[in-house]
Amino acid sequence: MKKVLVVQPIHDDGLDLLRARDDVAVHEMTQATDQALRLHIVEASAIIVRNRRLDADTLTLARQLEVVSRHGVGFENVDVDALTQRGIPLAVVGDVNAVAVAEHTLYLMLAVSRKGFALDRAVRRGRFAERDEIAATELWRKTVLVVGFGRIGRRVAALCRAFAMTVLVYDPLVAAADIDAAGCRAVAEFRDALGEADFVSLHLPLTDATRNLIGAAELAAMKPTAILINAARGGLVDDGALGRALINGAIAGAGLDTFAQEPPSPDNPLLALANVVLSPHSAALTEECRRRMAIACAQHVLDAFDGTLDPAVVVNPETL
Repeated sequence: MKKVLVVQPIHDDGLDLLRARDDVAVHEMTQATDQALRLHIVEASAIIVRNRRLDADTLTLARQLEVVSRHGVGFENVDVDALTQRGIPLAVVGDVNAVAVAEHTLYLMLAVSRKGFALDRAVRRGRFAERDEIAATELWRKTVLVVGFGRIGRRVAALCRAFAMTVLVYDPLVAAADIDAAGCRAVAEFRDALGEADFVSLHLPLTDATRNLIGAAELAAMKPTAILINAARGGLVDDGALGRALINGAIAGAGLDTFAQEPPSPDNPLLALANVVLSPHSAALTEECRRRMAIACAQHVLDAFDGTLDPAVVVNPETL
């Protein structure tokens, strides 16, 4: 019997997929404390995890571990090197969350540019005439710079094109011809295109190379009317520099689903700004996407047990 440790809650359909196997025992953790995790990880053949940190010391305790399945596409909360050294694959959900995150990205664009929250507050407070004082802007025929042209970035670009937006794309890993074929325009260096963009939307993993990709210099290069969108990873943006840019009017607004520190500190200045729309790293958490991610996580575990895990969803395929 192989034990699957589910560190944080997932959709029941994913759990049902695991429970349908008579050679699998599922243990759902009710408390993801360090002590509880260290206790239950010892017998785990597989771990399903969302954003809970799995460091090298903790993983060392999992002597029977065969696979870690991440409920999402990012994996900075898991020590990949520790897994790779032991020949243990780390699987992510692939493209099952791309639709939800892409839609949320457009929601942030619209919420910030159309001043959705300000207009909502005006109505609720009986200040209907404020509609003449709140200057909303359109997406129609604006220019968006999509930084990162993977599963999500491609969908965001397609949605933006439905608004007749000019879509600039920066991704050094994608051929310019492929970007052009998608109806977009490739740029060789994203910093050179910042001054042209009305919106800048980030769709990159967080690595040493991308940490604080958007800092004071990049924000200064943007239009004062521009809006920054980050539904990828918080560490891509220097939160302090962004706060100063928004306060000083260097850019017009921001839509943020992720933060360098999560949850953000109560004294984070971004939380007090009216020209920022925030969400709690929830872009992928639609009901439909929760179900898709849970099923994908569970299936990756079963495939690992059966020796059929798809290398395309494995972060460290050399372990297969």
